[in-house]
Amino acid sequence: MAGQPISFDLLRVGHCTHPECVAMRGGRFKSIEFPALVGLMRHPSLGYVLYDTGYSRHFWEATRTFPECLYRMITPPALPPEEELIHQLEQRNIRPEQIGSIIISHFHADHVAGLRDFPKARFIATRDEFREMRGKGRVARLRGAFLTKLLPDDFESRVSWAEDQPVVDPGLVGFNEAYDLAGDASLLGIPLPGHARSQLGLLFRAGERRTFLIGDACWQMEALERGKLPSRVTKLLFADNRRYADTFFRLADLHRSDPAVTIIPSHCATTWRRHGNSRQVVHA
Repeated sequence: MAGQPISFDLLRVGHCTHPECVAMRGGRFKSIEFPALVGLMRHPSLGYVLYDTGYSRHFWEATRTFPECLYRMITPPALPPEEELIHQLEQRNIRPEQIGSIIISHFHADHVAGLRDFPKARFIATRDEFREMRGKGRVARLRGAFLTKLLPDDFESRVSWAEDQPVVDPGLVGFNEAYDLAGDASLLGIPLPGHARSQLGLLFRAGERRTFLIGDACWQMEALERGKLPSRVTKLLFADNRRYADTFFRLADLHRSDPAVTIIPSHCATTWRRHGNSRQVVHA
């Protein structure tokens, strides 16, 4: 696949609000918007590929009753009609059934709320987190931000586990292993554990630069640049705080040592202003 172009768009699909100091120690107490960012790619062999889905109407349906309604009370979301993922795809002349694959960073609701909108898509996800969440009770799943109603009824027949793919060296400072998700080293899944039990980043080449979608391994680029972890209150939310800090500081080292890698967190407003709505051509 070398030399065959892949298009890449960064989309904003809703947002939630939090005090800035939750995402970065020393930040302001003022509530700010955290966009839900989604990657849209067209791959020469996989067709249209999404990295996560952001919010959708299904989120509100899944959180109508107690205790799931607590989710949207704690992290109040918004989804303007023009930001709905289906609408944005239609604006690009892409029908839902044309989405061939969805790479799931992790199973938190603001990343998978739109899965039901894509009836033909194959899913790529991490087995470890899915099996742990499915084995828990309703309240424990909610604590892990996992809403079962967001998953298509046939999810397990349509998913491929990242852990079953060939392992390769991504040639990335601080990260020695990656899953070859496309079979040609064009889309590499990088394990980024801590925020969730397992989390999948996505690395690909954009011209002379590499782009690294990192999910919730960091919420703000400013925090990564300053080496500022999130508020200590997030210890109640993260799956493994020690592994989160290890992942976070490895990303910070990567950012300092190799600025040619474009790091894109899934909820960074500054990243959205820099890279949103700008189509890039990348090469496998």
